[in-house]
Amino acid sequence: MKITNVQIALCSLPLERPFRLGTVEVNARDYVLLRVCADRDLVGYGIGYRSGTVLFDALAALAPRLIGRDPLMRAELLQLCENSMVPGRATIVRVLSMIDLALWDVTAKVAGLPLYCLLGGLRRSIPAMPVAGFSYQDRAPEDVEQELKRLIDAGHRTIKIMIRGTDTRANIRYVARMARYCEGNASLAVDAQWSWRHLTDAVETCAQLDHLGLQFIEDPFLPQQWRLAAELRTRIKTPIAMGEDVLDAYGFLDLVQSVDVLRVDATASGGISAAMVACDLAKAFGRRVVPHVFPYVNVHLACAHAAISAVEFVPAETGTDPIRSILRSFPTIVDGAFEVSEEPGVGVHPDWETVMAIAKTKMAVTS
Repeated sequence: MKITNVQIALCSLPLERPFRLGTVEVNARDYVLLRVCADRDLVGYGIGYRSGTVLFDALAALAPRLIGRDPLMRAELLQLCENSMVPGRATIVRVLSMIDLALWDVTAKVAGLPLYCLLGGLRRSIPAMPVAGFSYQDRAPEDVEQELKRLIDAGHRTIKIMIRGTDTRANIRYVARMARYCEGNASLAVDAQWSWRHLTDAVETCAQLDHLGLQFIEDPFLPQQWRLAAELRTRIKTPIAMGEDVLDAYGFLDLVQSVDVLRVDATASGGISAAMVACDLAKAFGRRVVPHVFPYVNVHLACAHAAISAVEFVPAETGTDPIRSILRSFPTIVDGAFEVSEEPGVGVHPDWETVMAIAKTKMAVTS
């Protein structure tokens, strides 16, 4: 087989309701999409957030190297791409992630299997963990509680909310109130969004949340501050979660020895291949895994690996992740659990005509 055509698109989708992540106001979501065409009318897709990187430009530079190559020789192609370009590490890993996704997609379609079966096949559903409370600082607590009620009524049993750790008292009051509201129906996970740089600041807030029975506190520190995470873990009872921004297996190896829950993102940490390695490490160290968003890919991972306990997603009604507007399908949720698709491939199904129509920037390379 040979790759005959590669297309790349950058779609910047404006948000109806801009929101804040910590101190940053987000007005649009930037998605980069990759389309790899091969012999026998086979097409594979990759997708990811741009996340402030030069992802589109780096993909465009590497795309010609894919032409004429065998898409089933995935490891060879990834090594070729990694060795031929050395931009910022975060960018090249995201590039390799998208290429890996697209090549797995082609491979699964050649095999006529959904990805979860190709990876081993363990189950056909997995609990879904929604993210709630975007821009909570600008909303009445009752409004967030109504959002939680809708999710609980839909069958969700773990819900993630966000805090910004600069105001200890306000954060403790907010999380405690939301935990009381969910008591008996669902448990909360809390995303601290890299709020702290010093151990004492993190302990000041996290220790006072210990009695709430949280599923985990995510990203108290930057990913490279895994030593601080390990120390914090000895000071509090609540599990610590980190990992969505880790760049390679070496970083995951540090984290699995330092946290309780590994956050894995196949679109940012090296693709399906790297995500499976991270999950294997988590299993070896007795850690849980909760993948970071992109559920259309991560449901397949979860249905193939025992370390994964739930799959995160952003509900459409939040208005903060409009990716569904450029997808043909989104995973089905029944009673709070994702059901995996039986369609061959990795689960990424863009509406390519729509993508091409709205793309801010696009390019194609043909043999």
